Amino acid sequence: MSIFRTNISLLNKFLEHFASCFTKKQFAMFLLVVYAMFKDYKRNSLEAMAQAVHKDYQKFQYFFSESKWDLPALKQKRMDIIQKQRTTALTKDSILTIDDTGCPKPYAKNTEAAKWQYCGPLKRPETCNVVVGAAFVSKTKHFPLDVIPYLPADEFGEGKDDPKFKDKIQIAMDMFDAALNVFDFSAIAFDSWYASQRYLEHIHAKKKYFFSEIKSNRNIFMYHPEKQKYCRVKPDELVTLIKKHYADKIKYVTLKSADGSEVSYKTYTFDAKLNGCNVPLKFVIILGKWNKEDDKKYHVLITNQLDASVKTVITNYLLRWGIEHCFKELKDTFYFDHYQVRHIDKIERYWNICLISWTFVYWIKQNAYFDKLSTSIWIKSWKQNLLPLMNSKKQSIPCLNSHQQTLYQRTKNSHKNILKLNPLALRKKSPLNF
Repeated sequence: MSIFRTNISLLNKFLEHFASCFTKKQFAMFLLVVYAMFKDYKRNSLEAMAQAVHKDYQKFQYFFSESKWDLPALKQKRMDIIQKQRTTALTKDSILTIDDTGCPKPYAKNTEAAKWQYCGPLKRPETCNVVVGAAFVSKTKHFPLDVIPYLPADEFGEGKDDPKFKDKIQIAMDMFDAALNVFDFSAIAFDSWYASQRYLEHIHAKKKYFFSEIKSNRNIFMYHPEKQKYCRVKPDELVTLIKKHYADKIKYVTLKSADGSEVSYKTYTFDAKLNGCNVPLKFVIILGKWNKEDDKKYHVLITNQLDASVKTVITNYLLRWGIEHCFKELKDTFYFDHYQVRHIDKIERYWNICLISWTFVYWIKQNAYFDKLSTSIWIKSWKQNLLPLMNSKKQSIPCLNSHQQTLYQRTKNSHKNILKLNPLALRKKSPLNF
């Protein structure tokens, strides 16, 4: 098979792992689709991808919309490939991370589940599809585990009371349970939106550690030094009380920054509970901003690992930004948010083709296969484009609550941004370098 005037034997070898998931005709189309994922587009679409591989658009559309293939088997095969080799598999210190992202579809009136809802990349409501993702992250690597589409309540006949409806917390719980049944990971990290009573108690009941942050509207049930009794305290009041009554117990924690220099944070730690939540928690208060771009004056981190050091709580929580890297790479390089199918199961198929394409790059990076690729003109260009994505040897983590544009937010021609992006520039935007 000759595509783009060349045949990539290494890519063919990788994709052969998925042959059992398709018929022969389906597998031939699957190869074409993945090859098309590595072509550069001004604006991606199924039609543009079909033209890139010299295939009829209707057949391309049929593969996503009508052709019957086993998506769960495809997901399982991708994870088998990752777990098969030590260089790609998760390590014992890997942390499961959970988050969601939006795919803006402002003009897609008939796209299933594309509703007016909060869109994370835009930081405002927009008509979009929302997907809940899971990824494994360590200090040396990160890779996406799975993506599950979120369907708003009005997609169901009985709304939130419909037995088929799942909110994002329930989807996150299901993803956690699925990962726990298969993988050996050390803990889970997620942002303040997912730090609900239901989710915290569910994880704690499964005897796993979590690292998260709470919002400023949460109530902490703790001893009040002025009222001299246990009561509910909001984070804003808590910070005031710490500075007034516990200033002598504030400690500096020093961590390495992106450029190798040391950065110190003022911290205060204590054990307590969230109001209405039965999980014993260690609270780590960061008295100050992560960096100049941070719009918060403090951060309240929580964990159920009561013997964890302050440094461990901070570093494990910040590892959750590895999933943001996954979303960024999927969107900027593999057009994760560009699809022209309307039904959610077909959209999920497209998303998983993106995951497979991402996994191939991860596979050749971790196994040092990059220099073994063909020396053809097209491959030279392809290698040059993907080199920034593959050069990073350490997990770099973007800063929290930055005023700047979200790193994976698409602008005109921004699918090319990651191809030009210097990984060192990402580290400079990071409060810490892992």
